[in-house]
Amino acid sequence: MITKDFDPWKNFNDFDPTEFEGQSSELKQWPIKLWKAPIVSPYYHRAHLLIAADCSAFAYPNFHRAYACGKVVLTCCTESDFDIMTKLSEILLHNDVKIITVVKTDKPCCTDLTSAVMQAAKSSHLPVPIQAATIFIDAEDVGE
Repeated sequence: MITKDFDPWKNFNDFDPTEFEGQSSELKQWPIKLWKAPIVSPYYHRAHLLIAADCSAFAYPNFHRAYACGKVVLTCCTESDFDIMTKLSEILLHNDVKIITVVKTDKPCCTDLTSAVMQAAKSSHLPVPIQAATIFIDAEDVGE
């Protein structure tokens, strides 16, 4: 709730760009959007894939530390991305993926993400373990 003492500029006024000096992203690959990612790539070899709903990283402040660190990150949205299951199935079929973690939000638009990933693994006929977690809008993390 916004109160009368709300200051939308507080974080902007307190911003210090030197806090980010010497830091870099820990992403292992680029691009991270599933629909742009290549089907065959060496970074998938024996990788731990993180399939994350686009908005999940914004809903959970510790997302990178809790989920993305050390993983190959692929993001997608079941509402706006075309055929997630087919693209992921092709990636699994042509690469040696070790494990998949799915992270989604509790919103209705994310409902089908875990099942799309499970269908992709099933259609690839490969025994890839899948773990899933749901991030609630108040940033509470609940594993499935």
